[in-house]
Amino acid sequence: MHGNSRGSRPVALAAAVTATAAYALTAGAGTALAAPAPPAWCKSGGTLSARAMPQKIRIADCDLRGRTVRGANGLTAVVPEDGTSLVAHALRTGGGGAELRIDVDDAAGEITISASGARVPEGRPRGFRAAADPCRDGTYRLQASSWPRGATIAWRYHPGSGRLPMTGIARGVSNMVNARTDCGGSSFTPPPAVDARYAGRSASRPNVTAQAACGTRDRVNTFGWLAMTGTSGSVLAATCIWYKGGTTLETDMALQEQGKRWWTDGSCPSGSYSAEAVATHETGHVLGLDHVGGPSHSELTMAPSVAACDDGPATLGRGDYNGLIALYGAR
Repeated sequence: MHGNSRGSRPVALAAAVTATAAYALTAGAGTALAAPAPPAWCKSGGTLSARAMPQKIRIADCDLRGRTVRGANGLTAVVPEDGTSLVAHALRTGGGGAELRIDVDDAAGEITISASGARVPEGRPRGFRAAADPCRDGTYRLQASSWPRGATIAWRYHPGSGRLPMTGIARGVSNMVNARTDCGGSSFTPPPAVDARYAGRSASRPNVTAQAACGTRDRVNTFGWLAMTGTSGSVLAATCIWYKGGTTLETDMALQEQGKRWWTDGSCPSGSYSAEAVATHETGHVLGLDHVGGPSHSELTMAPSVAACDDGPATLGRGDYNGLIALYGAR
């Protein structure tokens, strides 16, 4: 009897030590696995501000995918959840253009957000600030993505309320892919190795929200009219581009039909904007051209300035053409 009691004591003590150690390991593991608190700017619900967050965000710290982010320039976009990245453009009256770029790198677990804006006087500079001759100005800037060389972009037209015609948008698309110019001829030659094809009307609007924000892509390129009632009254147009690995996958273009007067043919009514000129500029973004800032380049189509009754951007300058050739080569 006594022998059994003495023999069980070490066993019981060892079991207690083992249990204590297991509890300590479990507690330690629990502490190590506990998710850190998200950054203060990563609040749940609502639109997040790019001003409040770092330029590069670790997805483990704050998963922005599917969230709406507003850039420092006021542009807004839904961060893609399908592994793509996007760039949003807005053209404003008063000589302003803005860009919001969201790069999603699932492999690295990072999202990078950058924003830029341009404010230049509306209209064409005069006197000592006169711009360079657009037929000689070879300046261009490229975006992060473009279509494959030789691609034909199928696009559908959304009529919006139906009050405004398709004519200006269709002409704008054609102007850019065919390098239309008035620099000593009707087009630069050879044209770039990219084309566009009208694929019919769409009952669905472009993937641009009433706030001129890029929504969720639907794998259809839709261009047309949209009442962007929730955005600044200065917005003329918005274009969204989704891409992966430098290759564009989808683009959507919306021209503002709310509170704007548009001019398509004949004499320009005072205060109206050329649908053809704006659509030509936006198609430049569709194809991969970025804004070219500075008063010396303000005569180029990709300058961030379209004034009322100004149809100059409907014809390309040398730099606009050079950018297309750099992206696509000759047709």
